[in-house]
Amino acid sequence: MNKHVPTTPEDRLAAAGLALPPAPQPRGSYAPCHVHAVAGQHWVAVSGQTSRIAGQALAGICEAGGDLQPARHAATVAMLNTLAALRTACGGELARVQHVVRLRGFVRSAPGFGAHPQVLDAASDVLAIAFPQQALPARSAIGVASLPDGVWIELEVDAVVDPA
Repeated sequence: MNKHVPTTPEDRLAAAGLALPPAPQPRGSYAPCHVHAVAGQHWVAVSGQTSRIAGQALAGICEAGGDLQPARHAATVAMLNTLAALRTACGGELARVQHVVRLRGFVRSAPGFGAHPQVLDAASDVLAIAFPQQALPARSAIGVASLPDGVWIELEVDAVVDPA
């Protein structure tokens, strides 16, 4: 039996049942990502990507003692949107990503909620699937009172990418 071994980040995501959506379009006056050449590589900063599916907000707020699964699902969706934006900066090939250096996660949460890291672990899990050879990035998990359209999650990523 000949099994297909996933070799690209997109293949690994698909094998895990995860699909990259089309790259999200900016919802304001900003660039979805910024690419800057540094020492023969490209530093890519991806603007905040939220938990939206086909433009529809996955809205909610984390409460102390509440079920984390809806927020974790939203973190997975937000990371897929983030990777879609990053893929655009890579000319359509996530395999060009050498390192995801930093992940910043903003979790819409009520006072008293303290499980921000557990929610954002779902986003880190997506990175581990896409880039198993890379160490996980540095990460911040920040609770906020509001996010656009009441979404659960907004993520930002910085990455080092091979130039085209």
